[in-house]
Amino acid sequence: MKIQKTSFSNPSFGSNRKKFDVQGHIGTMYDNGRKVTYNSQNIIDTVEPNNVKKVLVSSLSGLNALGQDTFCSEIESAKEIIAMKGNDNVKLLPLLSCQPGIAQDTTVAEKLLDKNKFYGLKFHPSNTNKAIKDNFDIYSKYITLAEKKGLPCVFHSITDGKSDPVEIIKLAEQHPKHPIILYHIDLASQPEQMARTIDNISNSVKAGKSNLFIDISWLTNLWDNAEQNKNTIKQALKKLGADRILFGSDTPITEMGNRDNYGKFADFVEDTVKEFYTDKPKEGEKALNKIFYDNAEELFINKNWFNAKSQPSKSKTLLIGVGVGIAAIAAIALKCLHGADKTVENSPSHVSKK
Repeated sequence: MKIQKTSFSNPSFGSNRKKFDVQGHIGTMYDNGRKVTYNSQNIIDTVEPNNVKKVLVSSLSGLNALGQDTFCSEIESAKEIIAMKGNDNVKLLPLLSCQPGIAQDTTVAEKLLDKNKFYGLKFHPSNTNKAIKDNFDIYSKYITLAEKKGLPCVFHSITDGKSDPVEIIKLAEQHPKHPIILYHIDLASQPEQMARTIDNISNSVKAGKSNLFIDISWLTNLWDNAEQNKNTIKQALKKLGADRILFGSDTPITEMGNRDNYGKFADFVEDTVKEFYTDKPKEGEKALNKIFYDNAEELFINKNWFNAKSQPSKSKTLLIGVGVGIAAIAAIALKCLHGADKTVENSPSHVSKK
């Protein structure tokens, strides 16, 4: 995909801002009919000069269709991603590549999660050729597993009959508290369709039906449709707010395997957000920190959303405490009565009738 010369009216410092990229890849797949393989060094070479501190990484090998020569099972792709290494500057955090529809239950995935450290579950219905609408129940079971383990779910999202955002939203509404991220929002869709998808996500979240987030990678061709991408980001800010937007790149695929292009994309996001907050620069700065780093850090690392669920409420804790206290008092009283009986029984003045 050819990069067109892009100029910015007010070049910023996006490449210097600390970043947490929520979408990176290693492994093998077909891209436009060409077999490609990426490794961790490809990611590091691209992101390290752009002050990226953490990258969520999935195995492309585990997201291929059954029968392809590139197909790799959940077990084998997990081995590939676990063996991945970052460096002192860039942490590469593994996602488990999941295969609902190919796998008919979550047994293998559960064992992998029990034995290894993963930061989330990745789904790519288009590449695995397992449409959500045709395999809804098994996708939902994987999300139930993710809920149990406290791991966010990330979905490739495109209106193509397989990875449709409307189906991802339906899944999310079956698990209303669990964080689910739509990569690309609705990849390469026309402006009207993209607007509908953002509205659908916003309506679901505001109604308390779901806990959806988006990443803003590859909305459309990065440079060919710069104005359209800018409008999409601004619409997402308006409808969803900065709290639900994550920075992702798709590194090191195509243009995002080049560090200079990566920096230009970061600058593009930075400038777009600043434009949106022109009259409120302090809010804009907070929004940028959330989008580029803080939101991902909370969802995937700190996980207060999960820790809060795991902890009993104050009222519940109080009730438990009261219950324990009552039980303790009852036990002491019983012991005292039992002791008194023994004392009477053993007293020399006690006459026992035989």
